[in-house]
Amino acid sequence: MPDQDEVNAQLQTLAAEFTRLSAAAIADETRMKLLEETQKRHDDDIRELKVTTGAIKEHYTQIILRFDSLETKLFSLVQQSHTDSTKERSANQRAWISLIKFVLTGTIFALVTYAVTKGGG
Repeated sequence: MPDQDEVNAQLQTLAAEFTRLSAAAIADETRMKLLEETQKRHDDDIRELKVTTGAIKEHYTQIILRFDSLETKLFSLVQQSHTDSTKERSANQRAWISLIKFVLTGTIFALVTYAVTKGGG
């Protein structure tokens, strides 16, 4: 049978081990909470990215539709300019077409800039 001193020594050893295990458990719990918080932030970031991606896709679709509309309008203007016989009218239409191209180019640039800055931020 072990004597009292041996039992006390073993209890001291066990107490030190329990203290170490308790500290390790607290550290592990802290790490787990940190990982859970990081996971939540990542999930939030992913949700935000999905929303932003959806908005960018919508802007892209709108831009493509405007390009299609622009193409149709320009084609009809070009077709009309070929059928007109007078040079004055043709020159006037070329000026209008140049103006329309300039305005549409600026509009498209503004839309793309808006989509990129609004979608990214």
